[in-house]
Amino acid sequence: MEDDKVAEAAIQIFRNTGHKIETDLPQIRSTLIPILHQKAKRGTPHQAKQAVHCIHAIFTNKEVQLAQIFEPLSRSLNADVPEQLITPLVSLGHISMLAPDQFASPMKSVVANFIVKDLLMNDRSTGEKNGKLWSPDEEVSPEVLAKVQAIKLLVRWLLGMKNNQSKSANSTLRLLSAMLVSEGDLTEQKRISKSDMSRLRLAAGSAIMKLAQEPCYHEIITPEQFQLCALVINDECYQVRQIFAQKLHKALVKLLLPLEYMAIFALCAKDPVKERRAHARQCLLKNISIRREYIKQNPMATEKLLSLLPEYVVPYMIHLLAHDPDFTRSQDVDQLRDIKECLWFMLEVLMTKNENNSHAFMKKMAENIKLTRDAQSPDETKTNEKLYTVCDVALCVINSKSALCNADSPKDPVLPMKFFTQPEKDFCNDKSYISEETRVLLLTGKPKPTGVLGAVNKPLSATGRKPYVRTTGTETGSNINVNSELNPSTGNRSREQSSEATETGISENEENPVRIISVTPVKNIDPVKNKEINSDQATQGNISSDRGKKRTVTAAGAENIQQKTDEKVDDSGPPAPSKPRRGRRPKSESQGNATKNDDINKPNSKGRKRAAVSQESPGGLEAGNAKAPKLQDVAKKAGPAERQIDLQR
Repeated sequence: MEDDKVAEAAIQIFRNTGHKIETDLPQIRSTLIPILHQKAKRGTPHQAKQAVHCIHAIFTNKEVQLAQIFEPLSRSLNADVPEQLITPLVSLGHISMLAPDQFASPMKSVVANFIVKDLLMNDRSTGEKNGKLWSPDEEVSPEVLAKVQAIKLLVRWLLGMKNNQSKSANSTLRLLSAMLVSEGDLTEQKRISKSDMSRLRLAAGSAIMKLAQEPCYHEIITPEQFQLCALVINDECYQVRQIFAQKLHKALVKLLLPLEYMAIFALCAKDPVKERRAHARQCLLKNISIRREYIKQNPMATEKLLSLLPEYVVPYMIHLLAHDPDFTRSQDVDQLRDIKECLWFMLEVLMTKNENNSHAFMKKMAENIKLTRDAQSPDETKTNEKLYTVCDVALCVINSKSALCNADSPKDPVLPMKFFTQPEKDFCNDKSYISEETRVLLLTGKPKPTGVLGAVNKPLSATGRKPYVRTTGTETGSNINVNSELNPSTGNRSREQSSEATETGISENEENPVRIISVTPVKNIDPVKNKEINSDQATQGNISSDRGKKRTVTAAGAENIQQKTDEKVDDSGPPAPSKPRRGRRPKSESQGNATKNDDINKPNSKGRKRAAVSQESPGGLEAGNAKAPKLQDVAKKAGPAERQIDLQR
């Protein structure tokens, strides 16, 4: 059994088929036992897992066999030699999960004295400061690999006990939350590398999600801990977002996770990478269809429907978005636009069909939430105001997309008490928390009037047609169609435009070099995010048809050029960013001076190459030609004569 993969497969075969070995094949039994013990103690992590499960599955005296593995391993743990820790931690975790009655108590002392105090709370080595956000498995330090296995051991130990009588789960959840708050550097000594921090953030978020699959632990996960877990899907590291989303979908599609965890996918509307948004949307479609089909095939009581009916994700989504760290000012238009994008990312899939008058049901839920208070901070005025504001944005979207939502709701929705208080008697909240101007802006995308520079290098479009923007490459939005359906006249806007416009600028300017001045001023002004040029706005002057050639934004030209040189450095994954907000575009108070960081775009360097190629492709030429005849006509409507001066300066 020298080949590791062969040995692992052979042990798994014995595990699945060897139930009669003990009685019918004693010779094989006597030969197999020492091999399984050896693999559980010194084999690869996968071999150790299969060996422990094999012993538990096919031997009648499994308690004795497992004890012979547990005792020497628990005594020989040494954090100073992390290379020799990984396999023992895997074996101990699976033993405590499979035989909790026998090993839960001795495991508690191992957890308290070694796992937490000695291993997780200490950084013995200094990570390589290479700036990368992710490294291949073979480049991860042994200490961090041991810490990841230690976190998994904690989860397996708790899943084996399936009770919180000793309050060990509360302590574990606090530890995992602290790891997420510290972004993976639990000791905060800044000795750990960025890529190792990414591994630990992923492990902590996945651990909370794993514990949530057990009802007794789901009940004690606080809203704050749930929100920390949810934000992992907006992590700054591409691989963290990718792997976390895959784990989330896998658990949801098996109906193992509570419904509130499906609301996490709404945050994927913020993801700067097209593939991640596309994956999230497919996950939502799959999960919603599975839950609806399950309800049709299994008639059930109303109480059970609360955890299965897809529409019941709306209250969880509203509460999650109200506590989004990026949502700091309830009247900030750009922040509200992001909230609307996240809401529509989920609602668009839910509203595809109006099954059982579900549109009216979702509207009723949002209205009912405005009659409650935020259970997380019921006495904080600002917190409740943000909650009501998100409700109004949701109502705005639902009302604009469905005429059927005004019908009577078939039943009164039940709101989760963990997130919302009971409605107060005689409490009427008919106040509108978003102004009419903001409402129109969110629905139509018409921007506020801006200065001359605000639209200097913006894409031109013919009135009544979608703007000419790049539609290929890895960084265009996966919910491009979603946004188009939401409002065909607005095209791709808001969050996506801030990255796509700049990236398109550099790729197009490389194909067709154009000297365009002023990099910073364009970003210092509230951007015009691919809105159509309205005839009522464009009543002054004429500009030359040359403006049609200069339709791209070069606000981030310099940093995109730097990305072109940097993108070859790391083949293992997206390079490291320097921004503090994980997985999100940087936001300044004015949405103006924040410079776009390289890390968001680097995972998608291929997208820039394809975007440049697409200009030469038949589709790209066709798209360009479709717009060309209109450019001069539109230019006549586009604005003051001063703009021509700025362009030709």
